[in-house]
Amino acid sequence: MTTARVQVQDAFDDFPLPQRASLATAIADSVAEAIATGHLEPGERVIETALAERFGVSRVPIREALKVLHAQGILSGGGHRGYRVAAFDLKTIDKVFEVRLALEAFLLRDAVERWRSGEANIAELDAAIKHMDAAARADDRRASLRADVEFHRTICRASGNLISSTLWEAIARHVLIIFSLEAYRDSNLFAIADQHRAFRDFIASTLTMRKALTVEDCRLALEDHILLVARAKRLKKSGAKA
Repeated sequence: MTTARVQVQDAFDDFPLPQRASLATAIADSVAEAIATGHLEPGERVIETALAERFGVSRVPIREALKVLHAQGILSGGGHRGYRVAAFDLKTIDKVFEVRLALEAFLLRDAVERWRSGEANIAELDAAIKHMDAAARADDRRASLRADVEFHRTICRASGNLISSTLWEAIARHVLIIFSLEAYRDSNLFAIADQHRAFRDFIASTLTMRKALTVEDCRLALEDHILLVARAKRLKKSGAKA
């Protein structure tokens, strides 16, 4: 064994062996989707043994997944009390929206530049829209939610901005849960696909512009897209009161 190899091994003597994270991550995603689709309600207990039986795995990856969701504030409790689905108050929702909007503005700006230069292909957004169309035809709300998140994740990938993309992934489950709420999402799954198709068309229209999109341009466009349903419902509600 070479001296360099021994030095590397010695340097990591005090570190635990890395665990395979993919299974725990997939389980955490499934729990988040169950919350987003209303299969798990705020305050409801999330039981390790039941999840282990449901997924056909040991309690180890289940425990790791629940720890991650607890650290992210998606689950509350922990320890001997067990975990429960956290309820997001308006202040938390506002904070997630604020962070999401800031991150996606940078990501969209960089994605547009790479689409213009040919380093990325805007047609990749069409795959997510096709999945939304298929979900609408099947009346599959869960698949529609997944496709919605994937649409925005495609922008992340196209941006080439690894820092902002990593930070966006850290709130992706919050985005899935919060923006599945009735106040932010259309009940008509076909309308959701159309909204994303319109946003894709807007992005495509900017690729031939001489002027580069600024972060503020992107922020305003994203705000209109993300809050389209919420604003329409507020207007309808205020009109009904009048």
